[in-house]
Amino acid sequence: MNTLTSKLIAKDFHQHRWLLAGTIAIGMISLFVAGGGTPMLFNIGMLCWLTAIAAFGCVLAMLGISSERKERALLFVLSLPLSFGDYVRLKLFGLLLCFFVPWLTLTAGAIGLVLVKAGMPDGLLPFTILLCVFLLANFSMVLCCALFATSEGFMTLAIIVHNIAISLFIFLIGVIPEFYGHLQDPAPVWGPAFWTVLGIEAAFLVVICSLPYFVVARRRDVI
Repeated sequence: MNTLTSKLIAKDFHQHRWLLAGTIAIGMISLFVAGGGTPMLFNIGMLCWLTAIAAFGCVLAMLGISSERKERALLFVLSLPLSFGDYVRLKLFGLLLCFFVPWLTLTAGAIGLVLVKAGMPDGLLPFTILLCVFLLANFSMVLCCALFATSEGFMTLAIIVHNIAISLFIFLIGVIPEFYGHLQDPAPVWGPAFWTVLGIEAAFLVVICSLPYFVVARRRDVI
C-alpha cells in the first residue's frame, strides 16, 4: 500500500469519523438498554441496535460515493496519479473498513450481551451471529450498488431493497425449526442450518464485493 493509497483511505475515515463514533455510541447504548432485564427493553434496545447499523451503512454509501460523484469530487481524485480501477478498489476497501469498525464493535457487543448477561439464553447466539454477518453482506450490496449507480433512482431502489431484506431475513430465519426451537436453550445449537446459512452469506459477500473489480472498474464513463 503506497502513500497515496493510505492517505485516501485515511481521508474516508477522517471524513466519516463522527458518523462512526455516533453509530458506535448509539449501538452500545442500545445494547445497554437491551440488557435491562425485561422483554420490552430487550426489544427496544435490539431494534435501535439494528437500526443504527443499517442506517449507518446506507448513509456511509451515500456520503462516501453518491455524494462524492454528485459534487464532482471524483474529478479531483482522478486528477491524481490514479486510474478509475484504482479508485473503485480504494473506495470499496476504504468504505468496507469504515463500516467494519462499528460493525465489529457492535457485533462483539451483541455477542457479549448474549454470553454474559444473566438470564439471557445462549441459544440466541447462532441467530445473533447470522444476523450480524447478514448486516455486513447487506451493506456490501448497498456499497456495490452505489459504485454501479448512475442515477439517484437506482440508489434509492437499492436502499429500499436493503431495508426490506433485513426484515425478510429475520422472518425467514425465524421459521427454521433449528433456530426458533432452540432460542431459549441454555446452550447454542450449531446445526446444519446454521452452517448452511453462514456459507450462503459468506459466498454472497465474496461475489458482491468482486463485481466492482470486474464491471465498474472497466467502465469508460466514470461520472
